[in-house]
Amino acid sequence: MAEAVIGGNIRYPSLQSIADLFRSSINDSFAGATNTPGEGLVMTNDNPDLLTFMASGISDMYSDLRNVGDPALLLDNYILLGIPALAQQDSTVQVSLSYAGYFNGFTWSDLWKLPISCQTVERIWERWSSTSPIGTFVPMTPAPFGLTPCAQGDRMGQWEMRQNAIWMPGAMLPVDLRLRCRITFPEVLDPTNVDFTTAYVPILGCKNAVVAKMLGSYAVRFAPELIPVAEAREDKFMFKLKLEVNRQMQNTEYQRIEYGDEATEGFGVWSQL
Repeated sequence: MAEAVIGGNIRYPSLQSIADLFRSSINDSFAGATNTPGEGLVMTNDNPDLLTFMASGISDMYSDLRNVGDPALLLDNYILLGIPALAQQDSTVQVSLSYAGYFNGFTWSDLWKLPISCQTVERIWERWSSTSPIGTFVPMTPAPFGLTPCAQGDRMGQWEMRQNAIWMPGAMLPVDLRLRCRITFPEVLDPTNVDFTTAYVPILGCKNAVVAKMLGSYAVRFAPELIPVAEAREDKFMFKLKLEVNRQMQNTEYQRIEYGDEATEGFGVWSQL
């Protein structure tokens, strides 16, 4: 006989399960307007305060997990085809790729954009657009101290992230770009067009952590004396989520080059006086 499993087929917590746990935690899980147990008298699903607390808690959890490298918040192999070539070489020109579109140094186009979920770009590769679909991408070089002034060549070559956009020198041939990013997920908390029972937060085991963050926001507004309790619960549940990420990463063996001049090539080295 198969062992019974609690949780069903969907392993991610639904918005409804998060809202229900939050209401239970603040003693507002009574029957409300529709006489349904658990829907609450005050913090109902359409209460703007609950939606604001939930959006804040989910967004903050994503931020915490990005900072520890959670693979659930990675987007890889995002392809942008046919970035157009410059009309002529000009060392004063830089091109950019942002959420609004692509800037070729003179005009904008909305045909190429950063993915809206992107928070941080980690790596970029490029290839000539004229190659076949199986053409090889080659890595571009990050420029932490700014792009090197140069006459444009056949490829972009280097990139820098500033003002929430990727800046590059431009190229004299059309290129394709491949991005690897750290991401967030869009907020889908409008009760008029989202079913809380079928909308999920795509982080395994995150319900307690999100609710703990919501309770912190609730305490700031309604029960300041409970802020230390709320913060302790948040620390507890976020520690568990981060620990799972760290345990997973420890299963992989990493190597690095030895300390010395070679170890700092291409990277910004900062010191504090």
